[in-house]
Amino acid sequence: MDWLLVLCSLVHLFMCPFTKVEESFNLQAIHDILYHQTDIQEYDHLEFPGVVPRTFLGPIVVSVIAAPFVAVSRVLGFPKDLSLYLVRFALGALVLWPLIKLQKRIKGTLGKGTSDWFVLITVSQFHFLFYLSRPLPNTMALPLVLFAYYYWLGQQHGKFIACSAAAILIFRGELAILLGLILLGELLARRLSLSKTSFIAVPSGLLCLFLTVFVDSFFWQRLLWPEGEVLWYNVVLNKSGDWGTSPFLWYFYSAIPRAMGTSLALLPVGMFFERRVWPVVLPALFFVLAYSFLPHKELRFIIYVIPLLNIAAAAACNRLWENRTKGKWFALLALVAIGHLVANLVLTSFLLVVSRANYPGGEALFLLHKMESRESNVTVHIDVLAAQTGISRFGQLHNNWIYDKTENLKPGSPELRMFSHLIVEAKSKHAYNLRPYAETHEIVAHIEGFSHIRSSYNHFPPIRIKTKPCLFILKNKDLPKEPDFSFMLRKQPGEAAEESLPPAAEYDNRIQLDGEVLLNENSTDIPELNENSIDE
Repeated sequence: MDWLLVLCSLVHLFMCPFTKVEESFNLQAIHDILYHQTDIQEYDHLEFPGVVPRTFLGPIVVSVIAAPFVAVSRVLGFPKDLSLYLVRFALGALVLWPLIKLQKRIKGTLGKGTSDWFVLITVSQFHFLFYLSRPLPNTMALPLVLFAYYYWLGQQHGKFIACSAAAILIFRGELAILLGLILLGELLARRLSLSKTSFIAVPSGLLCLFLTVFVDSFFWQRLLWPEGEVLWYNVVLNKSGDWGTSPFLWYFYSAIPRAMGTSLALLPVGMFFERRVWPVVLPALFFVLAYSFLPHKELRFIIYVIPLLNIAAAAACNRLWENRTKGKWFALLALVAIGHLVANLVLTSFLLVVSRANYPGGEALFLLHKMESRESNVTVHIDVLAAQTGISRFGQLHNNWIYDKTENLKPGSPELRMFSHLIVEAKSKHAYNLRPYAETHEIVAHIEGFSHIRSSYNHFPPIRIKTKPCLFILKNKDLPKEPDFSFMLRKQPGEAAEESLPPAAEYDNRIQLDGEVLLNENSTDIPELNENSIDE
């Protein structure tokens, strides 16, 4: 059933190819490695460093995998934005590889039935496959975490410790809680000795620490340990709360239920019928409990636990399915196991359609490239909302065009009048910030983004997804003969890193699903989902 994981992950990729601000550091880094290589001064992160640095090791690995395919696409003359698909596919393949190996390990440990149900549950859920190919810091750590699970379940402790060390020291320090709890369980069960742990962990840790400091100090042009600075910022300075806070139990009553869908109801059933899943589930739950002490919360921060919780749900489905011939009630319960997959798929389809409408920036730049010829001397200014919702260097197709993201320029200012085109955030063509362009510019297109969800009992399904204008493309009718772009040298850092910008004004009052805007907070159509989306 490996093909099912690959196929469904591709559906998510092609439905939502663009990326958001939380993903921008890794995506821009991959772009720069592929296109600028050793010309570090052209790299995006030196201009837009963000609040905290991130490691380049993940982008390097993804770039190495994608490079041959990107090179072929360039030789064949395919547009540059194809590279975005290739890069995301390479990252997805990196995650799918250990996920498929984990599935096979489940088959050897808990049986083929549980393994098959694990795949079916995973592909029926939205979040794990949606994030699987997205260049988030959490996703960069995910292959190592899945490999750690694989080696742990196979009692290959040396490789488990090595993968854990790399995931913690290079990518996400909070994984020390999750993987540390698993290691503690092995020590308490006496399947692993403390001396062997130290013998492997110390050199592995030192090697990983040296690797990240050596590589990242080169790319950042200063001596640093990126994940160390992130931990200092989030844990010691406790700055993560600046990006929004959630209640202590938010992961339990909001994040996990949304990530697992109806499979959550089968989690306790699996723990009841199959005691062998207890050592798998308990570290995941204790990790989420411990991580709840940090005030800023997002679903993707705990995405690592979803495969572990799905194992228990799969064990429950397998037991219900195996007992289907024992009587009518057992047959009914077997239908419940199948029906919950259908319910998950309905929810996933709905969320996928909503998510597709959350990247107006990427759609706007794609539309501009369709409207203007490659040979035209286009100079386009991209505002904050557009930059946050899908525009990246992979979308900048033409070398002779000028793409600018200078911030804090006033509407109608002399600087903005220098551009041939503007991608501007506005609620309608009569918006206040568009008035200064009434005489000098024409509106050539507008892009709609997600607005809210509304119940409608006259339609099937009885839920309607509403969109509204959020970005407008303006064309300058009175372009200066010799435009002056010297102000572009005064750019302020902040756009390109995942932690650098709070949501744009238009999205400030929206409820978001870990980077995916779902509902308008002021809407009375569907109540109570209160979430945030900027990384810690």
